Amino acid sequence: MNVHPELGFFDEGLDLVEPKLYAAAKRPFGRAQILPPAAYRSKIFADLEDEKIWTRTWVCVGAQQQIPNAGDLLPFTLGHHGIHVERQTNGRLIARFNKAQHGGCRAIPAQCQTGIKTKCSFTSCGYSRDRDVIHAAEVGEGSRLAGQYLGDRPERLLPVQVDTWGPFIFVNLDSDCEPLAKQNKALAKQMAPYFNADMKMMSELRSEIDCNWKLAGRAYLEDSALPFVVGDQTKPIARTAKAARPDLPSHSEHLCDLAGDYGATYSSFPMFPGLSKNQQGRAQFIWLFPNLLLALMPDHMLSLILQPTATAMTLQRMSLFAHQSANAKAVTADLAELNRHWREALIGSAAEAESRQQEIDDWGSPLRPDTMAKRLPKEDSAFGYDFQRFLVDRILTEHEYYWAGPLYSQPGR
Repeated sequence: MNVHPELGFFDEGLDLVEPKLYAAAKRPFGRAQILPPAAYRSKIFADLEDEKIWTRTWVCVGAQQQIPNAGDLLPFTLGHHGIHVERQTNGRLIARFNKAQHGGCRAIPAQCQTGIKTKCSFTSCGYSRDRDVIHAAEVGEGSRLAGQYLGDRPERLLPVQVDTWGPFIFVNLDSDCEPLAKQNKALAKQMAPYFNADMKMMSELRSEIDCNWKLAGRAYLEDSALPFVVGDQTKPIARTAKAARPDLPSHSEHLCDLAGDYGATYSSFPMFPGLSKNQQGRAQFIWLFPNLLLALMPDHMLSLILQPTATAMTLQRMSLFAHQSANAKAVTADLAELNRHWREALIGSAAEAESRQQEIDDWGSPLRPDTMAKRLPKEDSAFGYDFQRFLVDRILTEHEYYWAGPLYSQPGR
């Protein structure tokens, strides 16, 4: 981890916070190039993302239904920082930094960021990645998990901003962050029929793929093929007005028409109430930056939460939601079929993302001598273009760090 960002972020002979490095990526859509390869393969760039993205943005970490009972914990590694969200006795959520920070380290050591389980030479914590939800009974007084996450005095742990939107839980390590509602304002009306419905989580799936998290998100929107949509799935909504709009995007989205036999063939879940006529016949795909991807169908919703576990490794947390009135017996067969379709789509997008990762890893190296002096290719995905504009804006934003502030807050001391 780069614990002294004031010393800069340098790798591959590049200053990774030099605005000129991203000039080609900020050109208008159609002429913009992809991000520099270091953005997908550099450990130093991952440190930069920790400094500018994961610690200063609202990040989705899971769903409310995953921790329904008082004392349930949802662990999540946010960049290089271990945090957890706990359900309190009054039903509210509280988020904190973990007591142990993965075995007592202030942040996750470099050797524990490889995505491979390793014996920590500092504290022997054996940390590699997040575990699943921890139920209240597992964190009883004196338990190993209680010591790692809560300690003896949880109230003394550093707090983390936490909020909810629909079924999802978001956290932000920046104590001066803007409200989550303001960040998601552009989508509030559009998402209301789904998020105001009584949703029930029907299934969960975790999978890990060998690519950078940014490539995983791009591939999901651009390359996954679903059997129950028709038309051009990769055509975004109003490309010039939405997907490449001049104001800085907080999300990217596109629409697909549903197959005419969708309801009879693919799903018989009850439709979400309050949908517009347009929403009843279409699928909506949304990437809420940085790490939440949604597929909205008239009768179910799939979410994909991206979490980098290494520079070129991403944990995908997939969940499928439907209206709570769905009868368990009646939808069992449909649920199994839908899960199969979504898994196949994710496998396809993962294969594409891993292929792109390999191309980027080899770019400019002796393995690809043809690329040694070649210009980077254009970013031909409107979704990728939206996201890299979001990323570059965050990377180049200047922040006031503790060493740049006044030594004392009270005058005259």
